Amino acid sequence: MKFSYSLIKKIFPKAPAKAKLVEELNLHSFETENLPGDAFEVGLPANRYSDCASHVGVAREAAAVFGIKSKLG
Repeated sequence: MKFSYSLIKKIFPKAPAKAKLVEELNLHSFETENLPGDAFEVGLPANRYSDCASHVGVAREAAAVFGIKSKLG
């Protein structure tokens, strides 16, 4: 599933640079691939589809990975 880094950044302003975000999500949560431009692709397993199949879900996951408190919950 493809996601926009700029939209993730709007939802989660403290998100690091795209390459760092992709690398950390890949290490801690999902198979993630850095795509050219603004996009990155996340391979969501079936058991995580319900909570991470949106930009808000990926932003929440990124906040958890980086240990940053998020207003998103």
